[in-house]
Amino acid sequence: MAHAIAKHDYVLGKLSTIAGCFMLALGSGFIRVTRACVICMGIFSAGSAAAADEVKRAEAWFNKIKSIEADFVQVASDGTSAEGKLLFRRPSQMKITYQNEDGGKGLQLITSKIWLHVDRPDEKLLTSYPLSETPLSLILAAKVSLRPDGYETRIKRSTAGVVQILVAKEEGEGAGQLTLEFSEKPFQFRRWIVVDTAGIRTSVTLFNLAFDTTIPNVAFRLPSYLANN
Repeated sequence: MAHAIAKHDYVLGKLSTIAGCFMLALGSGFIRVTRACVICMGIFSAGSAAAADEVKRAEAWFNKIKSIEADFVQVASDGTSAEGKLLFRRPSQMKITYQNEDGGKGLQLITSKIWLHVDRPDEKLLTSYPLSETPLSLILAAKVSLRPDGYETRIKRSTAGVVQILVAKEEGEGAGQLTLEFSEKPFQFRRWIVVDTAGIRTSVTLFNLAFDTTIPNVAFRLPSYLANN
């Protein structure tokens, strides 16, 4: 198994090239690994009681579900787009698979309790990073808390039937904006929007969602490239 912990700058360059800023899907500017990673929120700052309730509601939603299977479409303001499949089995397992142009499996992200593994099938290369250094650790925790220090969170004005929670950090490490969007009826997560420090806006929309299905262990199995060579 080609398994290494690489420098952050190297990863930024490689993933931006290979995935068209994949982790744009998961939130540019919100992790050290690529400055682009996933579904995280920040601290609830000054605001109304109603806004606080919406943050608690979102936390409760993540804590209640057992699993998610969904397709996604990703579109960025720089003209790039992608689609693929998301699997999420609480508390610690997530798999995001991007679809190649020919319909085959492309870049994959697979988590465990400790690691975020980046699988590049075309290169037969698996690279791993500490999960604790990414915001993925927030939603993969046994109890999800969406209030880490250093971020401002507020409720955005949105259309009827939609709740948007904006997480922002103006400067420093992890600077950027992330909006998490929930439908009202039923209340469930459906989209995230990232604006990175370069001003690129990326929207990832989930569809064909299935909740609390049984996802087998094999779905999260890592490739063993060395064993196959």
